[in-house]
Amino acid sequence: MPESANQARRPAEGNPILVVGIGHVGVAVVHRLHALGVPVRALLTPVEQARQGAELQRLGVETVNASTAWEQDLARQEFSELGAVVLAADNDSGNVDACLLVRRHSADVPMLVRVSDPTLVRFLRVSVPHVEPYSMGSVTAPVAAELALQLLSRGGKGPQVKRPTPRSVRVRTALWTMLVVSVLTTAAGTAALASHLKLPGLEALAAAAGWVLTGAAPDGLKLSSTAHWLAVGLAIADRVALVAGALLVFDWLLQRRLAGVVQPAPVNLHDHVVVLGAGNVGARVAEILHQRRVPVVLVERDGGLRNVQRLRSAGIPVVVGDATVDETLDLAGAWQAAVVLALTSLDAVNLHVGLLLADRKSTIPTVVRLLSPELSDHASRTADVSPLSPVAETANYVCRTVERLRKERGKRKDQIPGSPTPDPARPTGRYAGPEFEAPARNTDQHQKLARAAALAVERAALTDDGAGARADDGDNPPTGGSGAPST
Repeated sequence: MPESANQARRPAEGNPILVVGIGHVGVAVVHRLHALGVPVRALLTPVEQARQGAELQRLGVETVNASTAWEQDLARQEFSELGAVVLAADNDSGNVDACLLVRRHSADVPMLVRVSDPTLVRFLRVSVPHVEPYSMGSVTAPVAAELALQLLSRGGKGPQVKRPTPRSVRVRTALWTMLVVSVLTTAAGTAALASHLKLPGLEALAAAAGWVLTGAAPDGLKLSSTAHWLAVGLAIADRVALVAGALLVFDWLLQRRLAGVVQPAPVNLHDHVVVLGAGNVGARVAEILHQRRVPVVLVERDGGLRNVQRLRSAGIPVVVGDATVDETLDLAGAWQAAVVLALTSLDAVNLHVGLLLADRKSTIPTVVRLLSPELSDHASRTADVSPLSPVAETANYVCRTVERLRKERGKRKDQIPGSPTPDPARPTGRYAGPEFEAPARNTDQHQKLARAAALAVERAALTDDGAGARADDGDNPPTGGSGAPST
């Protein structure tokens, strides 16, 4: 029944859309186009056939089994029968090669090329006609920024979550507690132990202290079992105080040593946006929000990334650290933020941050980037987060762009001539160019010799033409039979 409904929605003259690169994005594009009633054709390599072939066949999508040299199979497609070509592989160089290969065989078929490098994007836009470059970052970043702006416009945020105590502070507090309790216990116990010794006041106190510190009982004294076990307990408390004190001294020295190297300072902001991850998506979102004059703080584990330096030079605060650690979130002011965007490349990290804020009973809106569409859909039903799937957003963008490019092609169909038929005698291939048509290699020396020969022929022709022109010039007087001018 669903298949018949899809057939009913298909346009009568719709040309199939060829999808190349059946990965996460390619499969999502195929499913989305098929659900919209658009005929789809998928080019599958042997690896893709083993992974996705059975699923696409159950879906009823037309598939073309390609070999490992899939470029040759792509070149054999009838591009005049295609509505558009979608290159969705996660490989910039392979997608660019496939784009140029398709354009060599068809001058007007619309193409959507997945390219993440900004330089390649600009090059394709200005040098190849009817091509629309895209990437998951360029598609998802505006959507995430717009979602953050919508959440900011709602306002009315509830009470902020209580700032958690950093782990280092908790450890220092525990050590100080152990030290104080052990010292007080040792002092009080030593006084009690001295009362059991049958010695004068100060001598008894000195003997009890020596017993606790050294563990050796005074000689020549009859001690009860109560005094003996009290001395053992005091000796243990003394050793605990010694260990706690040593650890605190070591921590103090370490802080003094690192004081000139690492000086993390918390961001003094409230009601701002915290972006986790300085990848293609997170960096673009931070830049968009910064351009909209929205206070934003970015968190990234790798401080050496190129995006980190670029964002810092633009005036965006960047906190270097693990986003799953309370201390890092505390430095970024996440507990006083208006919106938190978890946009790292790892689904587990993003979901961890979202669940962490949910466990703290936080009312801060949290947007979680999840690459898997299934996990995104499941999290939206079971967790108190707002999932964002780059794959689903990219598939929706591709479908909208395909429809727009198909309409534009229909308008210029009568104005653009058909694709030229390639000469069968001409060498073909990735590296076949004009140099293969010449009988010899077109080196620099050959070019100089050919240019010199052409100049010599041209000069000789000009000399002959000049002599003939002087003989036939109408301004000269007629000559007689002897060649002398007549009077």
